[in-house]
Amino acid sequence: MIQKARTLEADAVILDLEDAVTPDQKGAAREHVAAELSRTRGGARWVRVNPGDSDEHRADVAMIVATAPDAIVLPKAEPASLAALDARLDAQGSSIPIVALVETCMGLLELGSLCRASPRLTGLQLGAEDLTAELAVARTRGGEEIRFARHQLAVAARAHGLMAIDTPQLDIADEVSLVADTRIARSCGMTGKACIHPSQLQIVAEAFRPGAHDIEWARDVVRAAADATERGVGAVALHGQMIDAPVLARARRILATLEAAPTPSDSV
Repeated sequence: MIQKARTLEADAVILDLEDAVTPDQKGAAREHVAAELSRTRGGARWVRVNPGDSDEHRADVAMIVATAPDAIVLPKAEPASLAALDARLDAQGSSIPIVALVETCMGLLELGSLCRASPRLTGLQLGAEDLTAELAVARTRGGEEIRFARHQLAVAARAHGLMAIDTPQLDIADEVSLVADTRIARSCGMTGKACIHPSQLQIVAEAFRPGAHDIEWARDVVRAAADATERGVGAVALHGQMIDAPVLARARRILATLEAAPTPSDSV
């Protein structure tokens, strides 16, 4: 899987030392990840470590400090565990960024404090499976049970200038549900989505890209605003909608995505 991951057009590949590894294979997994990180870099590579209160966590961090991945993914992230990891990395002279995997009720409840717990925090990722298990509710295709969490995480991330990465869909065979789920995540304010299989990458990337209608609307808004400025008009309406600063900013953000390189830039 690591070898295959080198060929993928993803923003980042997450090398997992936590849930995907059985307890008796933790040491071997660290060796495999260390060997991969020692190779010439292609795309970004992140490492998901074991939780901060586990026996494996310190060994994970020691390996990571020596091999310097592009980011650490901290599972079950809460303010105290994030601050502890930050201090541990500082003590070892490391500047590696952290992505906080929010998958506990306390982590969600204390998102504001979590975002302020470390200056090296670069993103928030939602972990719906652990969160719904703690809430004792079932995961559904519609995702109503995590809509609140998606909104909360996206708002906190935007307020602190962080990435907001949505939880992955585990059913790799249901492409229709993946498209719908990704669009819902995008509508909640998420900026990307984790994938667990290569077949999901292009689907997620396409679902995050603005559609033809959105692009046409954005271009019309920018043109109308520019025309109003030239005519010295302070307010202008387009199709019955007033164009003010937030509307113009949204239009410009949509058009800015078109200038990016044509890669799956909104998938992880």
